[in-house]
Amino acid sequence: MPEITLYFANGACSLASHILLEEIGVPYKAVRMQLTPRGVESADGTISHEAYRKIHHAGQVPALAVDGEIITENVAILSFIATLKPEKKWDGKTATERAKVLQWLSWTSGTLHGRAYGMALRPNRVSVNPDDNPKIIEKGRELVKESYARIDEELVGKDFLVGGSDTLADFYIVPFWHWAGRNGIDMFPYPNYTRLVKRIEAKESAARALKDESVTPAEQ
Repeated sequence: MPEITLYFANGACSLASHILLEEIGVPYKAVRMQLTPRGVESADGTISHEAYRKIHHAGQVPALAVDGEIITENVAILSFIATLKPEKKWDGKTATERAKVLQWLSWTSGTLHGRAYGMALRPNRVSVNPDDNPKIIEKGRELVKESYARIDEELVGKDFLVGGSDTLADFYIVPFWHWAGRNGIDMFPYPNYTRLVKRIEAKESAARALKDESVTPAEQ
């Protein structure tokens, strides 16, 4: 088994990788990062922002070190973690399922996280004019809700986004359920999404990751 280090931040999108590593049960080191006025640094002060930029080119989380090699981007990190327990087939059991899992991973990363939450939380990335921020934020929140509705509709009468068992697609959407509460978005209209998150967070592996990140489980 390779030597693995996960660089994460409490409640960030890296929570998905954190849960999956716990689910696999392989030894790994977890390094907690946090946003400071200087940029993202380790919570214990041992890794400065400048030093972390040598680990992650953009100074963001997550990052995964595998025998000294660095992997960035959630889609890539989750895909690698899945290879550590190939018998679980977290990337899908058939060619079609694997394509659908990749579809959901790409959409979650690009649309829900990058576009919707990017606009809602980082309007300055869309326009350099501060006067545009309120409209950008409003549009971003609308896209977040549309994204949640898409997930919820996909789960009508189903326990999993793809196939008949957990895949990377299911793990990846867990952090964004929690982001709703942090941003004042009511999850009552999305009961199927909530049901999936509760199911995953009932796992002992998820409970350990949530506790480590001080994230309150969905069932509470």
